[in-house]
Amino acid sequence: MIKSFYRLFLFLTFSFVYSQDDDANIKVEKITVSKSYAPELTNIIKIRSSTSVKDMILSDNISVTYKLIDTPVISTFQPNKASPLTLQRNSSKDLDFNSQFDFGLGTFGQSNIDLSSNIDFDQSQELGLDIINTNYGNIESSIINSDESRFIFGINHIYSSKKIQSLHKLFLENHSVNYYGIESQSVVLSDPFILNKIISKQLRSKVNLFSRWKIYNSFLKEAELDFILLDDSFDSKEEKVDFKIDFLFPILGANLQVIPKFSYVNSFFKEDYFKNISVKSFYTRVETLIKFGNIENKLKYQFGGKFNYFLKKSNLDTPDIFISPELMIAYGLNNSRFQAYLKVDGGIEINDYSTLSFLNPYISPSSNLIPTQNLYNGRFGFKLFFDSEIKFNLGTHFQKRNNSYLFKRYAYDPNLTNEGYKLANSYGLVYDNISKYGFFADTSIYLGKENFLGIEIIQNTYRTSQESHPWNLPEFEGRINIDLNIFKKVRVNINSRILGKRPVTYRQVFLNQALENSPTELKYLSRLSQVKFEINYKLAPEWRAYMRSQLNLGKDKMLWDFYYLNQNLLLFGIRYGFNLRL
Repeated sequence: MIKSFYRLFLFLTFSFVYSQDDDANIKVEKITVSKSYAPELTNIIKIRSSTSVKDMILSDNISVTYKLIDTPVISTFQPNKASPLTLQRNSSKDLDFNSQFDFGLGTFGQSNIDLSSNIDFDQSQELGLDIINTNYGNIESSIINSDESRFIFGINHIYSSKKIQSLHKLFLENHSVNYYGIESQSVVLSDPFILNKIISKQLRSKVNLFSRWKIYNSFLKEAELDFILLDDSFDSKEEKVDFKIDFLFPILGANLQVIPKFSYVNSFFKEDYFKNISVKSFYTRVETLIKFGNIENKLKYQFGGKFNYFLKKSNLDTPDIFISPELMIAYGLNNSRFQAYLKVDGGIEINDYSTLSFLNPYISPSSNLIPTQNLYNGRFGFKLFFDSEIKFNLGTHFQKRNNSYLFKRYAYDPNLTNEGYKLANSYGLVYDNISKYGFFADTSIYLGKENFLGIEIIQNTYRTSQESHPWNLPEFEGRINIDLNIFKKVRVNINSRILGKRPVTYRQVFLNQALENSPTELKYLSRLSQVKFEINYKLAPEWRAYMRSQLNLGKDKMLWDFYYLNQNLLLFGIRYGFNLRL
């Protein structure tokens, strides 16, 4: 018995000692337990009429975040008469679905049908789809048809990996407008025969192919191809190609950026406004941008230049070679809460029918297109940062452009047949050397995660060389954007803008006088205020109701002369979210 107990004691003792020694050799390691991958949907990518955004100090606004844009010589206000009622899309992530369907009806014949989807193939690929059919309705005071509509079909593919990211888009658009802006005292309005005979509808069809490649950890940073085909109801045609490559080389603790770009534009108009001859313009250009600098330190700087060379051109007044500066200096103090900056750039802008018809849908299909020489375009200002919630930006802007275009109203053609744009209701292009300067101020205040207030003010002073006034350019622009999320079910957005007075002119026609020599009459469009209000209410996880309203306030209520706007617009709709799988 004792001997057995003794053996048991020795066995337990030996086992304890051995286990202690073994435990001493055990290594301490950190074990990370990872759960299975849960895919998260990115925001739906909307394919609209613009396929690229200019690289500026300030960038364009997207759905929720309000950001400010640099104002070029030509006004940046949206010209479409009812476009402010285009629905503001909530992201698929916000809806918890990868697809959504919108349907809305409004006053004056407005309607909106919108189907969009953003589908993940796998962890690295996404496929986006957009089908939009929008009718902006008719203008209540218009005598002739003033309907405007837009149909868009877009498809895009995104590929992302550790080495590259690619984006490919196919974009088809049909934009229908009517030249309804006839002068109130025009003899045309009292002649039913002419009103019934004219063709006022203008349908522009566009095909856009866009491809962009971003390459990581390489001196070749980005390659981009943009191809556009455009035609309209009056047999106008245009081909446009842009191809650029972005190289970045580290040199002496800084970076050398080289961006060669090839551009080709071929535009054709069946008939000149004043003469029965076709109008053609074509340009082939090679542009090279070279910048050297460092933007990662407290002192940020870039300097260089842009070299433009025309291989072919249809206008002899455009120089074959054009060189412009590139300069950016920024310096931050007090932990970057204060920053002073100066930015100056320039270059050649090839004016094309696709871009101009977007700025002004009532442009005549008989335009003489001449490249604009942007001698310099600069901003000098200060940025103030209070924490990360409040930001201020103020300063001055200045610009000098040769052959800068202005929209000027054409005269009435008494010899017209059925061309609906020859009733003194379309705009042609006049070119002038224009200087612009003024001041700007903007602020952005983030009121929590999903609440935002943005304000922008731009004052403009123009100097022209030949034209008596800067036609259709506002002396003042202001914008206010408020975005609020209430009780997680109600989302409110208020977006308003103010356009100062704009000088406009139209030609008076006398017998036995050439149209191009007819005298002009000067007047000013009054200040225009547009206030948009949108409210979204979450009925259920997959259902949302929305209401959108716009007030157009001002004496004239016009963006373009005699193109009146309805004073109040309302649109009601419902949005359904769902998941689509391939």
